[in-house]
Amino acid sequence: MPTLASCKSLAICLLFAAAYAVLPAQATSLSDDVDLRIETFDEIERLFKALRFKVVNMRSDDQEGAVTYSDEIVGLAYRLPGLFEENSPRQLFPQSRARPEIWERPERYNYLLNQFLDNLEQIDELLREGSMTEAGRKIDETAKNCRRCHDVFRYR
Repeated sequence: MPTLASCKSLAICLLFAAAYAVLPAQATSLSDDVDLRIETFDEIERLFKALRFKVVNMRSDDQEGAVTYSDEIVGLAYRLPGLFEENSPRQLFPQSRARPEIWERPERYNYLLNQFLDNLEQIDELLREGSMTEAGRKIDETAKNCRRCHDVFRYR
């Protein structure tokens, strides 16, 4: 059964998604989607590294600060599935970091992306509960999975 914290997280994500949906100027073309995808991943990576440093490396007990990072990460992550709906090969979009395997093996990519989203939700819930050590373990596990996915589906 969902907790109040996870319901709040979902509500925040839905607000981000609704806001994104009414801003067609941000994604008026596939090239804009590719650019937004890159910006979104870069921001998620920046925030995730900061969260990992805070919770794992520093073993901080600043629950509020950790939840702030987590909220931002989850909100950004919910943009991602919609940004991979159309094939955007690097030959046509040189800025793209997406390898052809994303389009050739979409079931596998979507599975890993959904697993990433699930992990972020679990991290958020653990942080909201104050389970900083467990959240740290889940953050480390998620970081390892990021690398595995990047090795197959992303150009550096």
